[in-house]
Amino acid sequence: MGIIQSYFYNRKLSSLHDALELCLRDREDGKAFVYKKYYGYLMAIIIRYVKQDVDAEELVNESFVRVFRKLDSFNKDIDDENLEKSFRSWIGRIAANISIDFLRSKKQFYSLEDLGEGDTHTPAVQLDSHLEVNEIMRLLDLLPEIQKTIFNLYEIEGYSHDEIAEMLNIPDSTSRTYLTRAKHKLRKLYLDYTGIVQEIR
Repeated sequence: MGIIQSYFYNRKLSSLHDALELCLRDREDGKAFVYKKYYGYLMAIIIRYVKQDVDAEELVNESFVRVFRKLDSFNKDIDDENLEKSFRSWIGRIAANISIDFLRSKKQFYSLEDLGEGDTHTPAVQLDSHLEVNEIMRLLDLLPEIQKTIFNLYEIEGYSHDEIAEMLNIPDSTSRTYLTRAKHKLRKLYLDYTGIVQEIR
């Protein structure tokens, strides 16, 4: 066993950089480190698109397969603080793309509605900070699939309308319109929901 190999085998993994080095050597301990560290993060992304837990779990695993397969294209030669941020962004985009591919394969959001000329003003949506995450997720799940997807991609994942248009094979103006509709509907759902909560209290 070489000096470098011995070093990695005899120390406990503590850094992402070391784990990625091992992954590139097809080492299971490196992959296990990455999987355990980022499983919850990828699940949180995917569950915003896919409602069924079984499907979401499969897509998380598929995301990790793609992450490990494409890892040599990721630039890991940066400082630890920026490496963590850059890696999370990179794998997050992989998970979002896999979720979109899944929805596309199920044809869950390609019954596009007619888009009106009046869908131009984008309202602000102020969600109460006291709402639990599962309550917010429940409201998002009530959006039509195309609106929910575009809202997630733009507002949460940080994609531009041009990027969303390319991913979904739609004009960027359509992406903007569906985002507007999503915000209108989400605002109404939020007001209805908070009204019910206040009545209960």
